[in-house]
Amino acid sequence: MYGYLRPYLNKVWIAEFDGLCSVDQYVFTVRHAAAEAEFVAWFMRSPVYLERAPIETTPGQLPRIRTDEVASVELGLPPIEKQQKLCVVVGNQMKEVTHLRIALEQQLAHISALPAALLRRAFDGGL
Repeated sequence: MYGYLRPYLNKVWIAEFDGLCSVDQYVFTVRHAAAEAEFVAWFMRSPVYLERAPIETTPGQLPRIRTDEVASVELGLPPIEKQQKLCVVVGNQMKEVTHLRIALEQQLAHISALPAALLRRAFDGGL
């Protein structure tokens, strides 16, 4: 699925189930013989895609891209085996980044709590 309003927000999602979506989404089917859906999704989230995509901006409206314009963007697909390997590499890197982000958020929460704890101790006469 691809969110066509404000495409620079990179709203790309690979559906894991059948269903319905809102009217401001396009639903595409990736031919598995030619491409990995995950590879196509990573490409559509990339700055390269946004550089190639003919995003229409009109006064008074949000930037948008039409279905035929999305389809006109050249992907330059490598062989399917290379796509699969790249998806594994990028997927592993994203998992690592997610773990680091969570760890940093936890550290920030602990650091942010320190001044409050110190102030409490000071006002309670504990310093």
